[in-house]
This record gives sequence, structure tokens and C-alpha cells, in this order.
Amino acid sequence: MWYRRIVRALTAAIFIAGGIAHFILGRSEPEGYAVFGDTALFPWLSDLWASFVMPNIGWLTIALGIYEIACGIGILWKRTAVVAVWGMILFLCFITVVGYGFPTTTLGEDLLKNRSVTTVMIVLLLPLLKASPPKSETDVDSREHARLAAQARHAQPQDSAPSPP
Repeated sequence: MWYRRIVRALTAAIFIAGGIAHFILGRSEPEGYAVFGDTALFPWLSDLWASFVMPNIGWLTIALGIYEIACGIGILWKRTAVVAVWGMILFLCFITVVGYGFPTTTLGEDLLKNRSVTTVMIVLLLPLLKASPPKSETDVDSREHARLAAQARHAQPQDSAPSPP
């Protein structure tokens, strides 16, 4: 249980901060996003980056910021956590293919600088896709006891008038 809480909190913080950073950097330094196209694994992706992403970086960073913040908030709620984890994994897979834009001279250096962090994050998120572990019997029993006690309180007849002496 502690693993889930820690990973959810850390990835929420990373994604929310990343979303805010995209809002700020997309306005103040949009040309900084050009380096991501330099480390893409496929030449066609580098071409797409230069021909589509960079000319539209303004609205794309807003969309990306919203996406990241939504994933970050979504992972904090148990009801939406699995959907948020899938969204995070999808984003991290894309970043693994694009890379972080760090210049490298060897394949090993590229894997270390541009791809390893996102791969580790994906591996950390994978266990969150499984169903939550069952609650302990004492948690279930205490909740069931509280529910039954509340039902019993509401089921008792209410006296509307005092009884005669």
C-alpha cells in the first residue's frame, strides 16, 4: 500500500509541475522545444517535429500542460488513478521515443541521457495498473460495524409525543 501512495504522490507532483512548466516555457522560451526533435529515434519524427510541432508549439504546450496536470491530478483520486496511469505511460512512451534533447555521441550515452529516466518511470507506474490490494479484515469489519450502527439508529422508532404518566 505504501508503494502505491509514494509513487502516486511523486508522479502527481512531477506531472503537475511539468504541466506548469509547459505553460511557462511554451510562452517564454518556445524555441527551447526544438532540441527534442534532434534526439527522436526516427528521422520522420524529427521531420514532423520541425514541420508541425515547432510552428504550433504555442498551443501544443498549452494542450500538453493541461494533459500533464490532468494526469497528475487524476492519479491522486482512486477512481481515476488507473486511467491517469495509462495516460502517463502513453506520454512517457512518447518521450522515450523522442528523447529529452540532450546531445550524445554514442548509443549508450543516448540511452542513459535521453531514455532511461522515462523507462524507469514507466516501470514504477506498471504496478499501479493492477487492482488495489484488498482491505484488511479489520478495515472492512469496522466500516461494516459503523454502517450497521447507523442503520440501527435510523431504524429506531421516534416518539412524536410524550407518553402520559
